[in-house]
Amino acid sequence: MAPAIPPEILHDIESIHMALNYSVPDVEALVNIIGTFHACVVQFNPRSRSTPSPEKNVNFSEQNQAKTQLIIDFDYMYHPTTLIGRRENHQLIAIARQYKAAFGVDLPTELDRRIIGSVGSLLSYACMHKVLAEAHYLHNAGKSHRKYETLRKKDTVAEILVGRTPEELRELHEAYKALYKGDLKEHVLSLCKDDIDKDFFSGILLDKEDKPLENVEGAIKAFNKLLVAQDLSGSLHYVSTLTTSQVRTLVKSYNEHFKEAHVVSTIEKTIGHKHKREHVEILLFAVMQASGPSRHVALLFEESMAGVGTNEDQLSRLVVIHRGKFMDEVKLSYSVDFDRTLADRIRGDTSGPYCNLLCHLINQTI
Repeated sequence: MAPAIPPEILHDIESIHMALNYSVPDVEALVNIIGTFHACVVQFNPRSRSTPSPEKNVNFSEQNQAKTQLIIDFDYMYHPTTLIGRRENHQLIAIARQYKAAFGVDLPTELDRRIIGSVGSLLSYACMHKVLAEAHYLHNAGKSHRKYETLRKKDTVAEILVGRTPEELRELHEAYKALYKGDLKEHVLSLCKDDIDKDFFSGILLDKEDKPLENVEGAIKAFNKLLVAQDLSGSLHYVSTLTTSQVRTLVKSYNEHFKEAHVVSTIEKTIGHKHKREHVEILLFAVMQASGPSRHVALLFEESMAGVGTNEDQLSRLVVIHRGKFMDEVKLSYSVDFDRTLADRIRGDTSGPYCNLLCHLINQTI
């Protein structure tokens, strides 16, 4: 006998199913805008399995004004703490699993199909297990309808692969193979347009043992020699052969050894003006992601909203892949480095349900 579905999950999947099955999906209910309560008129039986028509729903405040007799069913209210925007990732995974069991439909696929644009995409990815979302992002890299994101497909690859532990990369390999019946490394290399990038990401994807950096002093000398020689390809190759924890040790020790020459400024001075900027940025990305991940991700958030227009693909992706406890560190770093909250920045650059959903998912509203 199958285990009973917990009442709170049953409530959620029924509410989500109701919101999705209007002729026009109730995006605000799914995003969970505070204060959007709905009730049903007396002719509608809220405990029936049939989907109500939109005209049989009225706003709670309006029904008070009209003094209409209503049956208020709190199990079917879209309460601010019940739907997708206010659930943790592990809760959404459980909801998606039970939704498929109850209705025979994959919830992330249905959200993306029924709700167009960035809101639908973000809702969809938010309901996936993190590693599956990352596998989908990698598979779809460069396939966006937005020209900017298509041209920056390597950014997607770097954001997802660089800074991961060997165990996380193994899980990603397995997830990609299960989803697409293909090899992750082969796919990633197909997105790279030159040998320097291919060599770097090949090194990143090698299965490594997560152990401490041996001969730290020798590693500092080897890395510094490459930087002084302005050998960018050599520097990228060397960094790619190390695990994230080893790169973190290398950068920290390098900065302590060369007190007046931080590794980031050294890269900028010795290599920055001699090579293609896109290659230099990959090296900086790897160094910064390993040495100060929360500050680096905070910077990526800022860059996704800087200038004219917002890179919504990148902004959504950053929220999805860094959601959880680490996001608290990112928010703190952002407020320190940019003198405002991340939510405040998001609200200044986005609007509507998309804005509210982003803020709910990072668990910060002001």
